[in-house]
Amino acid sequence: MTMETSSNASQKSKWRLPIMIGAFVIVIALVFYFVFEGTKNDITIVKAGEVTKVSTHAKTVAEVLNDEGVKVGKHDELSVSKDAALKDGMKITYVPAKQITINDEGKEVNVWTTKNTVAEVLKDENITTRPQDALNVALDAKVAKNMEVKIDRAVALAIQNGAKKETTWTTKDTVADLLAEKNIKLDAHDKVLPAKTAKLANNMTVVVTYVDKKTDEKKSQVAYKTVVKEDDNLAAGVEKVVQEGKAGEKVAKYDVVLENGKEKQRKLLAEEVTAKPEDKIVVRGTKEKVVATPVSNSTSSSKKATTSSKSSSSNSNATQVSSKPSGGQTIKMESTAYSGGGTTATGINLTANPGLKVVAVDPSVIPLGSRVYVEGYGEAIAGDTGGAIKGNIVDVYFPNESQCYSWGRRTVNVTILN
Repeated sequence: MTMETSSNASQKSKWRLPIMIGAFVIVIALVFYFVFEGTKNDITIVKAGEVTKVSTHAKTVAEVLNDEGVKVGKHDELSVSKDAALKDGMKITYVPAKQITINDEGKEVNVWTTKNTVAEVLKDENITTRPQDALNVALDAKVAKNMEVKIDRAVALAIQNGAKKETTWTTKDTVADLLAEKNIKLDAHDKVLPAKTAKLANNMTVVVTYVDKKTDEKKSQVAYKTVVKEDDNLAAGVEKVVQEGKAGEKVAKYDVVLENGKEKQRKLLAEEVTAKPEDKIVVRGTKEKVVATPVSNSTSSSKKATTSSKSSSSNSNATQVSSKPSGGQTIKMESTAYSGGGTTATGINLTANPGLKVVAVDPSVIPLGSRVYVEGYGEAIAGDTGGAIKGNIVDVYFPNESQCYSWGRRTVNVTILN
């Protein structure tokens, strides 16, 4: 054996122990490492939908979350309790709470929630909505931090829009807002009740009235007058129409107010006669008949005649009060009286001629236009009719009521003269 060989063997022997020790340490370290790692729990943490896998020696949920930097607030949601012991394969779901504001018809409340959608939040808060209510966000919208959910509650009411009535739901605040929503436009004269500024409420009725103003013209007749003139060339009681009457015409202007197309008010603005009426002119005879007196040829006869004449004269004077003109048929009738002027059924103007003696009769008993003699009243013209004058009734005319009261109701003889 040479010196060199011996030296190499010595060198190998020198490094063998350290190498063995090092290898032992590495083995021990590996054993400890695998033992340490093998005793960890594999945990799944789901944070706001983000999944994280964790191997940990932590004993509780709170410890592992703290190790992972997850701070759980009092409003946050955990799928397991923070004090729960960890188990291998455990899944921990963590949902951080968001603060949102719910404004329900002006009443605001701040809430913390871990719900996913607006609908879930409202349900969680026991807030119900109707399909007619208006929300500023959709019910299926995702909840976001500092979100405001505003609810406008709808009210049910009726609208009387002119002649048309309907029921509706609305979230508007005032009558003016409702009219705008329904595209109802009002002109200057149109009306709405309640007023446009009134607040809307459940079961309210809003009445819209369309008002139209216009000027209207209406033509009507002007009655003619009957003028009676006396004529001493005609026999007493004889009448002739020398001019037929003709009605005139007048135009009246009115201010007319229509509500929903129907006339509500009519006010006379002016009246103008466009054609004057023409009077009816009647002449009445006043000439009295002359009666001849026979003369006797003898003196004795003359005396007798004179006596007779005196007797006749005496009788004549007596009959001026009680006798009646000779005529045709005499009828016993019930008599009443009337006054007031106006124009009769045959066109006699009693207002213009208050002194005329006129009676109202039933034309089926006494023809209109006949001359008659009424006991206690005198000679008159059957020139009028009346709704209550039926059968054997004669209604005599007086120019004033006191004479009517004096006449009263009586039975008289009526003689038809012609």
